[in-house]
Amino acid sequence: MCERQAVRYQIVNIIRNIQLLMQTPRYLLAVDFFGAIATSLATTFLLASGRMPTGLPTWLLYSLAMVALGFACFDAAAISQFFDARIALATIAYLNLSYCVAVLVVLCVCRREATQLCLFYFCVELAIVIPLAYWELTISKKPFAGL
Repeated sequence: MCERQAVRYQIVNIIRNIQLLMQTPRYLLAVDFFGAIATSLATTFLLASGRMPTGLPTWLLYSLAMVALGFACFDAAAISQFFDARIALATIAYLNLSYCVAVLVVLCVCRREATQLCLFYFCVELAIVIPLAYWELTISKKPFAGL
């Protein structure tokens, strides 16, 4: 019984630490950085390479991948303390929302050419990026004395 309580205490402690980290602007920038890298790699090597048929022009997919890579560079600069973390967090949140609007415009314009797999991929991406951007905006507006 005592061992179960110790494990439970450790799990609760881990959850609290994650909650605290999710309140830290630099940590959120790191999450955004890895997400932008993942988006760039997936768009380049899965979609633009033709491994997943999308129906979208290759140049358009490479352009979306380059935008995501640019976001990753911005995140890296912000994490390296070249910018104020809260301002950088708000900036990347608005950039992420702009990226989502651009993806929606592309999907609407190319709706006849886009495959269901393409629609699924971008819908999943939007389902991840939009809440992340909302959370980044929320945290960027809170006064925080930490990292």
